[in-house]
Amino acid sequence: MRQAAYLVLLAAFIPFLIVVPVTAQQETISLPVPAFNQAYINATGYWGNCSMGTNGCTDAVASAGCLITSFAMVLDYYGVELSVPAASSCTGATQKGMDPGILNDWLKTHGGYGQCGDGSGACCLEWTNLPPQISTATYVNHNENGLATDARLMIDQSLRNGYPIICGVHWGNHCHGTTAQTEDCHWVVITGKASATYTIIDPYNSDTAASAGVKTTLDHGVFGSYTIDRYVVVSGPVPAVLQSDLRISLSFSPDGVVQAGQTQVRSLTVQEGSDGATPLFLYTRVIDPSGNVRYAYHTSTSGGTLHYSRSKQSLYPAARPLSDGTFIWGKETVSQSEAGTWTWEAWAEDPSYPGRPLGYEIAAYTISAEPASSTTVGILIAIALTLIITGAVYASILLRSVP
Repeated sequence: MRQAAYLVLLAAFIPFLIVVPVTAQQETISLPVPAFNQAYINATGYWGNCSMGTNGCTDAVASAGCLITSFAMVLDYYGVELSVPAASSCTGATQKGMDPGILNDWLKTHGGYGQCGDGSGACCLEWTNLPPQISTATYVNHNENGLATDARLMIDQSLRNGYPIICGVHWGNHCHGTTAQTEDCHWVVITGKASATYTIIDPYNSDTAASAGVKTTLDHGVFGSYTIDRYVVVSGPVPAVLQSDLRISLSFSPDGVVQAGQTQVRSLTVQEGSDGATPLFLYTRVIDPSGNVRYAYHTSTSGGTLHYSRSKQSLYPAARPLSDGTFIWGKETVSQSEAGTWTWEAWAEDPSYPGRPLGYEIAAYTISAEPASSTTVGILIAIALTLIITGAVYASILLRSVP
């Protein structure tokens, strides 16, 4: 009889046990690759207005420089610096370091551009004449609608080794409305892996006053959801990652599927923080169901109302120590107009090394268009309580009847 009583109690709790989700651990890789915007134009026109190529090439970095801008990011990641004399510089002054303008000028004097075959001048990159500090290995993705298994394995292993990937991508059926080209329409840099997707830096940022490209994911590129055509593993002397032990995690309450009308609390947890030694900028960025990318920010260090900007802004206006702990950085009531999947990213940056993400984290939830029904919820709670009470009473009766 005692066994029968225990079975009744267990049956009362089964409805609660079967709804507990099981979450598989997903791999996260993040390389601190600096970001450059091919379309950046300052007061002197540098570097977006600088002409590319040689022998009458009419291309400019802003319109055709996605590939060399991608290489400039990776070269800067590897700490490669180039020198360009004033006579060879787009600026008319001696340049040293690494950015798309410096790389472009260096390539022009080092056989870095060749003929494209269309009579437009020497506009195409000569891969064998890139700076010697790096090596490249080019592969083809043989899946036109996604990523082939061999390509995924190669990309994952390269990222684990600390090697960024430069990818030629397409979106839709062709590159642009004025061309029939269907592959390698644009070039981006894969900087890491977050669960089932890859993080990238898109070298095209329509904000010409911003020197940084757009940090996003492969399925939310500037021009759409990208499919990889060719991918290039760029190997070199892997730099030591600053504060590589910093871990940032995002949490939402409620998470998973959120009903319209519910108030959601958004929290951030820091582990192995700087403990006040190095103030860092903290960034939180959201990609809405339509693919629009915005940065969340507060106007004061004390928080308050959360604002959003399409240009890069830190969550707080000043760098701050990220000590271990959890804090709430946002609290909002979601609406039916926000229905769909929302993807959030968080990372930190050292002011001395802008563009190099630390402790990168990505998480998502889905907002349902249907508001939560208080009547339905109340009925479910009442049924659950009835089952528990009934089971407990019945078990008590059974136990008392045992001689």
